Amino acid sequence: MEDLKDLEELVNDLEKERDEAKQIALLQRIESKLLNEYNIVISGTVIEPLRVEAYYYPFDDEKKFDDPCAHKSTKKINNFGKLYFIEERYGYPGIDLCLSLGNYYLSFLIKNSRIENAYYKQMDLYDKFQERRNEIETVDVLKKVPNKNQIVFKTSRVGLRKSKTKFSHELLASVIELNNSAGYDWERGFGKEWMVAKYMAENNIPATDENIKSLLGYKSQNVKKLIEDLK
Repeated sequence: MEDLKDLEELVNDLEKERDEAKQIALLQRIESKLLNEYNIVISGTVIEPLRVEAYYYPFDDEKKFDDPCAHKSTKKINNFGKLYFIEERYGYPGIDLCLSLGNYYLSFLIKNSRIENAYYKQMDLYDKFQERRNEIETVDVLKKVPNKNQIVFKTSRVGLRKSKTKFSHELLASVIELNNSAGYDWERGFGKEWMVAKYMAENNIPATDENIKSLLGYKSQNVKKLIEDLK
């Protein structure tokens, strides 16, 4: 589909990449596009993703990205632009957006989203649609929208066992709209203030009260300290 060409190009770039740091950067770029340039539409119901988590596992040893937290279902292989429902027996139930163009796993868990004026956590979204999963999993759901131009903050995925994978605290999750994030859950040490501090440090934004408030929603001396720590 022409509307998905930009996403397909990024996924193709990811397929070819063998450097782990560059693989992570590409996963982050895909997340930014999903959050700012796409909605998910199910039978006319528009879901706006607000936070997503990347899960990637290629089979090719040369492209190895051995993240054991990537749920390995054959339904996710060579499945692009469709949803996959994660059952409770695999952990917390949720809904993945599949973006695999070949013989590997690539999906993005919808951690937080909005439908009209209602906000949904991962399990709430699953509960809303799980009775229709067999129908929904067969449908292309991505719709291109005008760029929302939201700042995308990078953070850690939530709730993974630290002993299980070296990727536990890689920045494989992305989030927008921090000012509306009362329902968000954060991994310890990777919350709102840390994300704002990292964003400001990376983009050389002066650590003024006004700049911090514009990003975070309130002033924070802790953000100033975190910026100093990140330098």
